[in-house]
Amino acid sequence: MIIVKYMETNHLSLNLIQPLWEKLNEHHRRQKSHFKDHYENFSFQERKKALLNKAKEGEMLICLAENDDSGILVGYSVTTMSSGNVGEIDSIYVEGDYRLLGIGDELMKRSMGWMDKKGVNSRKVVVATGNQEAISFYERYGFRCRSITLEKPLEHVGSGD
Repeated sequence: MIIVKYMETNHLSLNLIQPLWEKLNEHHRRQKSHFKDHYENFSFQERKKALLNKAKEGEMLICLAENDDSGILVGYSVTTMSSGNVGEIDSIYVEGDYRLLGIGDELMKRSMGWMDKKGVNSRKVVVATGNQEAISFYERYGFRCRSITLEKPLEHVGSGD
């Protein structure tokens, strides 16, 4: 039986998620998308900088899921609250072998509970194109598609096609 221990922390623990975040970025690279170059060139340091900039404006919760026997991190979530009082699930990932054990659900419950305590005005999550499993997961928590943003991939910028 796998026992998972959960810890809630802040931006000071951001470096702990790097190995798992890199697996999430690889997952995005494998998706059918016009933006593979973005994920191939996107580093954890860039993502960390963007998240820390958001934390300056608001606050950040990092939830960590750890295998209690091995002490290895098997999942995480990063949730922020902007100065405009908007809560966002910025990133969530669970190792493949640990999926379907309720870890993602627990991470979401903790993130949503944190937003409740903070009294956010609205909640959002951005899902990469092609990640249908993530959309289905977030819909279970009441998230719905509000808009679709189209962006021209860099290799096509200025080509006029």
